[in-house]
Amino acid sequence: MISGIIASFGFAGAVLVDKYILSKRKIPQSVYIPTLFMMLCLLTGIIMTISGIPIFSSLNLSPIYLVAFIGMITLAVAWNIYYYQAIAKETVQEFDLIMALKPLFTVLLAWIFFQTERSVVVFGLSLLATIAVAYAHFRHNRFYFDTYVQHLILAVILMALEALIIRVLLEAFTPFGIYFLRTIFIFATMHFIYKPNYNKLSKIDYNYIFMAAVFGIMLMVASYYGYQSQGVVVTTLVMLLGPLMVELYSVIVLKEKTNLKKVISFSTVMACVTLAEIIGFK
Repeated sequence: MISGIIASFGFAGAVLVDKYILSKRKIPQSVYIPTLFMMLCLLTGIIMTISGIPIFSSLNLSPIYLVAFIGMITLAVAWNIYYYQAIAKETVQEFDLIMALKPLFTVLLAWIFFQTERSVVVFGLSLLATIAVAYAHFRHNRFYFDTYVQHLILAVILMALEALIIRVLLEAFTPFGIYFLRTIFIFATMHFIYKPNYNKLSKIDYNYIFMAAVFGIMLMVASYYGYQSQGVVVTTLVMLLGPLMVELYSVIVLKEKTNLKKVISFSTVMACVTLAEIIGFK
């Protein structure tokens, strides 16, 4: 429970800081992503060194873990690119609405790949949530999903797939250990892809990126501990607090305009995810 709550606060903080950095401070994605992962790697390494946290929880490693690790890095690089493209362009509400589908995709994929977590209820709730999101994008007698929303939907699916792979990797790695290695390889890949000029960033920019990294570590490492101790389903359920926090903040603090379609859609998605988590696997 505690891991899920910490991850929820990490999610809310990361989304809002990322949005400010990319939309308000106008830091290019090609510079921000590599710098963020460099910061994530350094901070995670420092925490592990100070705390004496090992990388591996078991030395009984098999080739399947190498395959899973490569799959995790591939998915993570892809979804991070799509994710940051979307958060820079979409409103916080629009972004949060699509991100609310991640738990449902995670549950659905768990149904497919893990026999112990199968339930026909998930299919019905998945269909209802999909219809709800489509309803929010129905304008002038046609469906409207701009390029960035399409990218974000793809990112959410890739995130869900990665969560299942991480569940397997946690049999051999500690949560901090797998996250440390993950950030190293993603940083190296993003640096190669973007070839950023780090001199474009000011001291203030680095301060905000440091803040984003702290929230990112809270989100990811806490969720990994949750997967390990409570399972993917329970942790994902508790993490629903994150999208709710972001939605309330966008309306109350950022004064973003909302409409009845978005309210109905978001409420329906959250209800479907909650029901899928509570009822779906009993």
